[in-house]
Amino acid sequence: MNEANTNTVFLIDTDPVARETIQELASAMKFKVEFHDNAESFLQSYMPQRGGCIISEFRLFGMNGIALQEAMLAAGYRLPIIFVTGFAETPLTVRAIKGGAITVLEKPFSRQDMWDTLQNAMVVEHQIRRIDAQHATVRQRLARITPKEHQVLELIMAGMPNKEIASTLAVSVRTVEARRHQIFKKSGTESVAELVKVAMETNGLSAAKEDGSAS
Repeated sequence: MNEANTNTVFLIDTDPVARETIQELASAMKFKVEFHDNAESFLQSYMPQRGGCIISEFRLFGMNGIALQEAMLAAGYRLPIIFVTGFAETPLTVRAIKGGAITVLEKPFSRQDMWDTLQNAMVVEHQIRRIDAQHATVRQRLARITPKEHQVLELIMAGMPNKEIASTLAVSVRTVEARRHQIFKKSGTESVAELVKVAMETNGLSAAKEDGSAS
């Protein structure tokens, strides 16, 4: 099986009991386990095409678990994170959950809780990758929009009708309609609502502006 398609549990914790328990559970669930003693080691070795989830202790030597979570978000990595800790503190738990963590499990955690949480994390990770792939496809489509078509797209996004767009750009309504047709064709959308949705979800408006070639 290709490594990119293998679910890996990236365990960042030196606790031998946690390591042994998670290794047993992950193996039973057919997941790989990769151990790291600290967050820095994980960040240096992680490649974003690798699927799975992170299980991390809050308290780590060097960068702590929350700082790791923030570093992952800043880098654009959306790998699900499960925190396990023997030092549960409400402020840290709240911060972790607000940052997108799947959950925080206190040690000693039950095997069933970890089993359920791992399953949930892998489902979330699969959904993230599926959505990211869809967005990448839309971005590629929007990147084919020319600068002149992009002008029309911006005004469509602003809610302008064709006549007003034509007046604003000093072109004919027929020209606006032609550019509008190309925008829908290239984006693979069929309505203004759908076009606005995909452009906003993928930041495709910016991509079209930066990557479009002159018509």
